[in-house]
Amino acid sequence: MTTPLILQTEDQVLEQEVRRHIAVTTWGGLLRMVEQVYNWGRRSSIWPLQFGLACCAIEMICTAASRFDIARFGAELFRASPRQADLMIVSGTVTKKMVPMIVRLYDQMPEPKYVLSMGACASGGGPFKEGYNVVSGIDTFIPVDVYVPGCPPTPQALLHGLMTLQAIIDGQSLKTVRWYDRKAETEIPVPLLGPDLVDVRRIAEIRAAAANPTVEPAPKLLPAWIAAPAAGATAPGTLAQSRWPSPPLPELISRINQAVGAGAVQAQGEALLLAPAQAQAAARFLRDDPALRYDYLASLTSVDYQDCFEVVAHVVSTGRTEKPLALKLRTPKQDPQVPSLTAVWPGANFQEREAYDMMGIRFDGHPNLRRILMWDGFEGWPLRKDYLEPYYEEPGKLFSSRWKEGHHQRAEDRVRWRDNVQYPAGWDPAGWHPTGDEAAPPVDNAGVSVQRSTDGDTLVVNLGPQHPSTHGVFRMKVAVEGERIVGLEPVMGYMHRNHEKIGERNAWIMNFPYTDRLDYLTSMGNNFGYAVAVEQLTGVKVPERAEYIRVIMAEFTRVLSHCWAIGFLLNDLGAFFTPALYAIEERELILDLFEMTSGSRMMCNYFRFGGVAADLPPEFLPMARALVEQRLPRAIDQLDRFLTRNEILLARCQGVGVLTADQAIACSAAGPVLRGSGVPYDVRRAQPYSIYERFQFDIPTRAVGDVYARYQIRIAEMRESLKILTQALKELPGGEITAGKKAWNLRVPAGESYGRVENPKGELGFYVVSDGTDHPYRYHVRAPSFINLTVLEQLCRGHLIADVVAILGSLDIVLGEVDR
Repeated sequence: MTTPLILQTEDQVLEQEVRRHIAVTTWGGLLRMVEQVYNWGRRSSIWPLQFGLACCAIEMICTAASRFDIARFGAELFRASPRQADLMIVSGTVTKKMVPMIVRLYDQMPEPKYVLSMGACASGGGPFKEGYNVVSGIDTFIPVDVYVPGCPPTPQALLHGLMTLQAIIDGQSLKTVRWYDRKAETEIPVPLLGPDLVDVRRIAEIRAAAANPTVEPAPKLLPAWIAAPAAGATAPGTLAQSRWPSPPLPELISRINQAVGAGAVQAQGEALLLAPAQAQAAARFLRDDPALRYDYLASLTSVDYQDCFEVVAHVVSTGRTEKPLALKLRTPKQDPQVPSLTAVWPGANFQEREAYDMMGIRFDGHPNLRRILMWDGFEGWPLRKDYLEPYYEEPGKLFSSRWKEGHHQRAEDRVRWRDNVQYPAGWDPAGWHPTGDEAAPPVDNAGVSVQRSTDGDTLVVNLGPQHPSTHGVFRMKVAVEGERIVGLEPVMGYMHRNHEKIGERNAWIMNFPYTDRLDYLTSMGNNFGYAVAVEQLTGVKVPERAEYIRVIMAEFTRVLSHCWAIGFLLNDLGAFFTPALYAIEERELILDLFEMTSGSRMMCNYFRFGGVAADLPPEFLPMARALVEQRLPRAIDQLDRFLTRNEILLARCQGVGVLTADQAIACSAAGPVLRGSGVPYDVRRAQPYSIYERFQFDIPTRAVGDVYARYQIRIAEMRESLKILTQALKELPGGEITAGKKAWNLRVPAGESYGRVENPKGELGFYVVSDGTDHPYRYHVRAPSFINLTVLEQLCRGHLIADVVAILGSLDIVLGEVDR
């Protein structure tokens, strides 16, 4: 039987010939080839958003430096606008105040877009998770593609995260990616800031639970003296008073009472307790009397005792060498109020607002008394002892749930909402409307929004809290007429991480790694200040070798911090990244020394009460001497040679942001900001700590007080630091590095202490109160970055809006220290 002949049409024959000689793939194969080219293009040209949140942002920036070179990973170009970026790196702590801004930025990014969660804080809250203003993971609000572990991750870890993202992109198909799915939800609703953070996708759930609060939160332990004070028990404040020495200043008290009125002042240990009605008069006498001249308010904070609130201020004379004088005001716990000291020391402005924000103390006569770190709608006063966070466990660590024989339960499982939020019973999120800063227009494009005032001539321009020149999550509300600034208000708190609340529940030694995360460029100096404060209470004697090591680490820290400040000031002036890259290179060499000694580049956690954690490794001294004697002098000279007489720098900096000496002192400015105005005040000379009195060095000043003067001060101070380092490395003795045996925990004698050091940005102070237990009763940080912002408006008023970023850059703020 023969096979029948099948006749083919002309079209079929033609199709066969095409398949044999022309077609090289199937339609599916062609689509796969297109996908490969498409994915290759996207993975090789990633444009990260120039956006940083906290400590991790510094390591993100360092990936662009020559040592790591992010350009090798297809992501060289950081974009200032979310509309031009396809990768958001959430680098650091996510706070409730910042979440709405992050979601807005994400919504503005065009598809395809990716999110990389960098560090423990962004992924799960990190060390600040228990705090009342911290979100336990950004993935609750926006989709995350890659998680990079670490606290903070090193630049290498971030680069590995980029490679992981590239692998994800390589495996994507055009059939499944969300940006080609018309039904996919492309915009995330922006959360609200009510009494707490509100995810609007859960409003129905929140309304139902708030209207019918049937589920009670787990029992929360209160501090024993608040919950049920024993009969005859003594509150911590009273206990500390009985242990403090007798009044050392009877003559001063007598003079004040004679000048102001009987009973205006009385002794409170080594402090002066002011009668509220005469407090301002007594403060003016202390400031204006020629023999006293307490012209500088170093610090102001408050303490919650059982029977009262206490406002504590520390004042000094910039013309004398002595320790600060403590002034105290007391107010009942019902309706607490005291007179404001801003009329005497304008530097009290932001500090009194913080005391109001955290404790609820009203300062009568304050020019603008409202919240400063939290938002206007926030409910409660977080630093009061009876304020308990949603993730509250116990009054002090170590928590019993953390012991291996305990029964640990995740904080999320113990709270009513499973998130770090709490709402008042009966609160209706659907009917709530934001007020204050929360009602401001959304930040748009490159962190700028504009709102026209009612008079029609003035515009209110919002810069930040995501802006390439605000040095972090910081916002400036700038009122302009044309290009001229007529008003400016700093808006902060976007990185408020509850540092002090956590610090009062930590054991004393546990706070060292938290101080690292204040000014995260200067962790060694931060350790120094906290150690000094607590050692003043314990009376421990630090061994000679440890003192020298401390000074060496602090002065290396000053050099790297000023290098960074100068590099990024030039960024603000428009010399985008070239000067910064040179400055980062020198910083990296110093970080090598820190890493070989402490085990970490940034979060060194190296100091201990009575010494340091570990001795210097053998290779430290040769490398340190080579840096101090050869490399760093050349690098500083190079910065000086290329920048100091640069005509653009001169034009943009000279005569801009002028701060007089009187203004700097009155507003409690510190560090290069103060000395750039001609005031030769430096804590290393004013109240020598450690062994600084042994070293020969000068205190540079410049009389002009402008942006250029502050730049010059930092150049000069790096050279003075090299003088100190040369002497310290030469004289470094042998011996022990810790007083006695290592203490894993300690009980600090009852009392109070204000310890301060001259950190790169100015006076860093720690006010601590001990009730004799193993954790601080009160723990407060006098942050120079925060207080230096007090002068920002008067520096900017009358200048062009283009000058704002230069003036802010000359203050050299770090938001971890501003917001704490």
